[in-house]
Order: sequence, then structure tokens, then C-alpha cells
Amino acid sequence: MDLPPLSELELQNIYSWLDKIPLSRPKKNIQRDFADGAMVAEVVYHYLPKLVEKHNYPQAHSIQQKQYNWSTLNLKVFKKLGFQLSKNDIDSVIACSPEAVERVLKLLQIKIEKYLEQQKELERRALEQQKQQQQQSQQKQQMQDDPLQNQDLRLILAEKNQAITELKETVEILQLKVKKLEQLLQIKDNKIQGLINQLQGKQ
Repeated sequence: MDLPPLSELELQNIYSWLDKIPLSRPKKNIQRDFADGAMVAEVVYHYLPKLVEKHNYPQAHSIQQKQYNWSTLNLKVFKKLGFQLSKNDIDSVIACSPEAVERVLKLLQIKIEKYLEQQKELERRALEQQKQQQQQSQQKQQMQDDPLQNQDLRLILAEKNQAITELKETVEILQLKVKKLEQLLQIKDNKIQGLINQLQGKQ
């Protein structure tokens, strides 16, 4: 991405933001100070120390080493924050172009704040899940420890088992009645057939 220019207010906000961060070198000329990427790594480390290994970003004077630092930041840090700088943006920062590093720092500030908010939300959800698991565990333990609750459960289960037994008995009785009815119907059918045969014999 090619970063857009900043307003005067945005520039002042960036400078104020940097003033709150303890850096290893005093800021004399922000374009030159941040051109090698080392102090940018320190900025990220201040807020997100787990994302940055500062020894990977030594102070550099050669363009090749500066490009290496920025490429490493792009791949190992910025990508995790949800963005990557274009070659034009990196080249502009290395060349100390006016406001080039400020535009990068503005984007970095936005992404860091968003990342921190996401981390807080993840932590909040994790805590809620942990609380739910603890509550479920406590409820389960209470049910095991509370004899009254266990007794109530046993009574409920006993009532259900009794109801099932009664239903089975009812089904068996109904099945017997059905068999008896079938037998009676068979007897009646036999009698009717016998009468029919007698009538036919008389004719």
C-alpha cells in the first residue's frame, strides 16, 4: 500500500505518541532516527513485546542493512498486525523523504491499538469461558456433595422407572386383550362358517 499524506494535527499526534515511549536513542531528526527500522521495532516492542525480538533489528547505516531490517519487520511483525508496507513506502523511509516515516508510524499506531483491543476481547472471552467452566464444575461438585440433591434425583429417577414399568404392564394387558378378542372373533367366524355349511347341506 502507498500511504496517504497526514494533516498537521495527525503529525502532532504522532510526535506526542512517540514522546510517551522510552526509546534507546534520543530523537534528534525523526526521518534519520527511524530510517533503519530499529526504533520502529522498539515502538512495537513497547506495546507488544511478544511480537518483536529487538536483537533482529540492529542500528544500520548501509542501505542494504536498512532494507533487511524493514523487510524483517514487514514479514515477522507487520504481517501479524494485519498489514504490510509497500516497497515504495520502505524506500521513502530509508531515503528520509519528508513525512514518510510519520505516515508509517501513523498506520502502525492504528494497527497496534486495534491489535490491543482484539487481545483484550480475546482475554475477556477466555475469562468468561473459564468462569462458565468453573461454575459448571462447582454445580457438578455440589450435586455430588449435597445428599438432598442426590436424593431428589434418585426420587425423580425412581418415579420415572415406576411410570415406565406401569406403562409396560398396561401394554402387556392390552396385548392380552387383543389376543382374546382375536380368539373370540375366530370362534365366531368358525360358528358362522358352520351355520353356512349346515344351510347349504339342507338345500
